[in-house]
Amino acid sequence: KPGHDISQRKRTTDVLIEEQIDFHSLLLSPTLLRGLNEAGFEKPSPIQLKAIPLGRCGLDLIAQAKSGTGKTCVFSVIALENVITESNCIQIIILTPTREIAVQVKDVICAIGCHYDGLACKVFIGGISLEEDKKALKSCHIAVGTPGRVKYLIEQKYLKTESVRMFILDEADKLLDESFQQQINWIFSALPENKQMMAFSATYPEVLANHLKKYMTEPTFVRLNAADPSLQGIKQFYSLVRFHPLPHKTFQEKVDGLIKLLSSVNFNQCLVFSNYQIRAKSLSDTLCRKGWPSTFIAGYQTQAKRLEAMEKLKSFHCRILISTDLTARGIDAENVNLVVNMDVPHNGETYLHRIGRAGRFGTEGMAVTYVANGKEERELRDIERSIDVKMELLP
Repeated sequence: KPGHDISQRKRTTDVLIEEQIDFHSLLLSPTLLRGLNEAGFEKPSPIQLKAIPLGRCGLDLIAQAKSGTGKTCVFSVIALENVITESNCIQIIILTPTREIAVQVKDVICAIGCHYDGLACKVFIGGISLEEDKKALKSCHIAVGTPGRVKYLIEQKYLKTESVRMFILDEADKLLDESFQQQINWIFSALPENKQMMAFSATYPEVLANHLKKYMTEPTFVRLNAADPSLQGIKQFYSLVRFHPLPHKTFQEKVDGLIKLLSSVNFNQCLVFSNYQIRAKSLSDTLCRKGWPSTFIAGYQTQAKRLEAMEKLKSFHCRILISTDLTARGIDAENVNLVVNMDVPHNGETYLHRIGRAGRFGTEGMAVTYVANGKEERELRDIERSIDVKMELLP
């Protein structure tokens, strides 16, 4: 189930609301309420309570709330309340920065929308054959995809945009960085002028606000925890290792530390991040040899392989997933309660997105970053300052 059963586990206050309100109070349609209930969504989180009514009023919306507090449910609900299933055309386009998030968003929409007769929500991402996409577009109300593939389908006139009434950016801070900016501009200009636009993000740099204002008509801002973007339930540590002029020697020190950590802490599932794709596979092999069943995900893998690794994690068939920043954003695996950084992340935002995997929807977790003396140590201090967080030395 995509929803989180609040009563089953202790939750932190950043996903709990004080008001005795359930989804009925948001005046949603009975069809949608049934779907929410069956998908495991019981009570709205603070971002859901604030943003759903505004989005349903048709306002352009910029919503910021920290990782794991229920943003996907917000735009899924708003999209489903706007879709007209009798009309066989694309009415809503949702863009995500990675293929994995696109598949996950589609799954959430299909779960919540399970009682909508004839609802067609399809995913359009690289790595899937064009013929499959053409077939999927014959019947599609909600298109979820990555910018490159969606732009291509519009350019080739396979994806018709004249009936699009809603355009949603998930992980907007990533979608508006330089690598996607031109594609987003192009897609935006290919859509009808009269549409509702919404953007969702866990972090909220000022430059994001300025970018988004160009696309939107007097947007409404919903900002939660803007000053405190890290999740309350996550204990954050760092562990120092000796620096060695040969990088692989330094990395070996970190691997030894990781194996010791895995043997000494209680965890359900663990995500291990490295800044380098090449290290993901060799680390996975090392852990398997040491008796820790693990799998890895990297950009060079086929789409099927990447989805298979994600599925293994979600269905609890592996306890450790090693990844580059591909899964740092938006991946919701309920049982992950330990996140390990083998390298210092490139910036504070990446750090927050990574550790956010360990405290999904207010559960408790632990994050450990391995740091070599010297340059890496200074980089970690810069991150601490930029997000106003103090990490403790791992005991």
